[in-house]
Amino acid sequence: MATVKGTNKTLIDAGGMASQVAAGLVNGRIKCDLDEYVATATEDAGTVIEFFSNLPDGAKIVALIFSSSVTQSSVTMQIGTSYNDDEFAEAGNTTLQAALTAWTEHGKGYVVGTAALDSQIIITTADATLTAGTIYGAVLYTTD
Repeated sequence: MATVKGTNKTLIDAGGMASQVAAGLVNGRIKCDLDEYVATATEDAGTVIEFFSNLPDGAKIVALIFSSSVTQSSVTMQIGTSYNDDEFAEAGNTTLQAALTAWTEHGKGYVVGTAALDSQIIITTADATLTAGTIYGAVLYTTD
């Protein structure tokens, strides 16, 4: 059995200025924004739902976590920013499942402020009208 290293562990072990790991990726403090949206069964396909406050420039997104009490399986959603509406997940990858099924998307280490309008996290619905229920969300990020 082999022992291997992650990218940041390799850089840390190499040391020196050329191998420095970006701030917040090692021993970073995680910040969290929470939000929820109460669907009224009038949101048709193409509805854009804005979540959270605008994230600060330089924030590195660690994870996006969503769960829903919307119980239909025919609605899909994509998750992104006002700049790129499927930055984190394309429609079809994120079907709203049975009540309170948690869904987590890796934040890809996305750095906010690299494009105009990329500080606002959005969900865009597709395929059907939402039924009544609540979508809960959390974004984890670091600004260190």
